[in-house]
Amino acid sequence: MSLQSSMKFLEQNQQQMLDLTIKLAEINSGSFHIAGLKAVAEVMRQEMAVLNCEHITMPVAPLQLINQSGETVEYALGDVVRFWKRPDAPIQVLILGHMDTVYSPDHKFKHITQLGSDLLHGPGVTDMKGGLAILLWALKAFEQLPQAKNLGWEVLLNSDEEIGSPGSAEIIAFRAKQHRVGFVFEPAMDESGTLAGERKGSGTFTLVMRGKAAHAGRNFNEGRNAVCKMAEVITTINALNGKRSGVTINIGFVHGGEAVNVVPDCCVCRLNVRVPHMDDATWMQEELNAIVRAFKSVPDYKLELHGGFHRYPKELDPTTQHLYSIVKNVGKNLDLNITWEPSGGCSDGNNLAAVGLPNVDTLGVRGGKIHSEQEFMIIPSLVERAQLFTNILVYLSENGFTNGT
Repeated sequence: MSLQSSMKFLEQNQQQMLDLTIKLAEINSGSFHIAGLKAVAEVMRQEMAVLNCEHITMPVAPLQLINQSGETVEYALGDVVRFWKRPDAPIQVLILGHMDTVYSPDHKFKHITQLGSDLLHGPGVTDMKGGLAILLWALKAFEQLPQAKNLGWEVLLNSDEEIGSPGSAEIIAFRAKQHRVGFVFEPAMDESGTLAGERKGSGTFTLVMRGKAAHAGRNFNEGRNAVCKMAEVITTINALNGKRSGVTINIGFVHGGEAVNVVPDCCVCRLNVRVPHMDDATWMQEELNAIVRAFKSVPDYKLELHGGFHRYPKELDPTTQHLYSIVKNVGKNLDLNITWEPSGGCSDGNNLAAVGLPNVDTLGVRGGKIHSEQEFMIIPSLVERAQLFTNILVYLSENGFTNGT
């Protein structure tokens, strides 16, 4: 098959790509819905079988979280499914996708609706069931080309991306070190197909304040109110906003106390931090550590800090910029105007960058309103992005990849 024929092959199979997207989206695969995640994994195993590749299922450790009572609890996470072909080829490419969505099984957003010939509305159609269809069909097209013999590829599909990849991050980091470049099939930044360039890093922290319970009427003065003391800490942390450019701290959850006639002895606060640069993450961690240390001298109270930065910033170093320029030039040959811009959001592209693997993410479908009940996908982008990625693979198989300097 010629490259031109492979483009027609993808055009002719848009309906099959759409059917797979719908089939996957009809399976609820919220990050903690293990049965749904297994069902999606099984569909992808069946679909990938046509590529005659190797595959393995890789379990991950459970997620440990601090609950509303300040106790550590465990949650099971879904598996990582790994597919690979030609591991001895001259150039090795890592391809990432995720099977989980932000919609739990009891979420009211359940139905898939096609609106005309161009739009598909439904949970996870854009983030990222459509992306899974793209990577599959691009590989189907590429595998029919003579250039395929020069390039080995590996696909990792994880089940916990939407919660920060806590279980799969170690697997992603290890496998990334075996490859030259990486590609991630998160949805495009907007309806026009803009790619994410630089990405902020993200840290999630939990603070637990412990005081002393007492009857609010009989012996109020003997109590030590953990809610009130946590409020002081929250005020201190929130005041760090604006101290460093681009660093944001969101106090997202606070819980403490039960009955109003009891002085609460525990209060839990969860916060999320976004940082544009690595030294910002170091600064934030030091500030939080200092706040906790200061409480060691406060009598009758104890402050605990849990969590940390699970994704470090993805910055566009010269090698990564060169990879983006390749994607742009490949797109130009397809009459696509490829652009990119910074994003405050995170993806597994951050994880790849953290171990030094240059990568381009948001190669998935065009659409919008992700993580909401208005999520939609632009159907023609299935073929468009599959053609783009097929051409990227062909370029790399013919030219390899250097740092561009």
